[in-house]
Amino acid sequence: MNNKYGVFAKEVYMHLDINPATLRNWSSMIESHGYEFEKNHKGQRIYYQREIFALANLKTLLAQRESLESATKAVAAKLIEEKSAEKAINAITEKEENENSITLSKSDLDNYIDNLERKFSDFIAKRDALFLEEMQKRDKLLLEAITKMQLQVTASKEAIETSINDDNKDDYKNEHTDIILNEIKELKQQISASQAEGKKGLFQKLFGKD
Repeated sequence: MNNKYGVFAKEVYMHLDINPATLRNWSSMIESHGYEFEKNHKGQRIYYQREIFALANLKTLLAQRESLESATKAVAAKLIEEKSAEKAINAITEKEENENSITLSKSDLDNYIDNLERKFSDFIAKRDALFLEEMQKRDKLLLEAITKMQLQVTASKEAIETSINDDNKDDYKNEHTDIILNEIKELKQQISASQAEGKKGLFQKLFGKD
């Protein structure tokens, strides 16, 4: 037996092991306390699982010498409470189902798509601004590094020139000029490679691609 499908009196009184007259009496007493059993077009009561459980509980109460009036009143109150709770749950479930099945009109759908496009455009603009800002910061740092290294090379060159005597200055100067220029050239190449790698790394960070 379950709550979805009800049964008629015969199955109930056989299940409870009581006679038909007793079941009719108990049912009438319960109805007198405000609970209504569902009935078919012939006026026959239909019993669902919760009502059969309640009648079984009534039988137990009576076996414990509870009066029929008091026992049927308690059972009726419990059935009314359960039925009200079931209606409330069904109403909430129906409301949730209706909310989940909302359909959009063409204008609502167009507005929804426009909103998505605006959000996507905003995302692209912010992403590009972030990329540009990061590259500008990196370029500034690299430029500062190049300037600092060039100053260091110049200072080293001047220190070397002042540390040698006048007789050897021209020979030393010619010998080391190419070396210094090559060092600066290699330094710039290293910085360019570092800059390219930095851009690649930032691209991967922003877009998750190689």
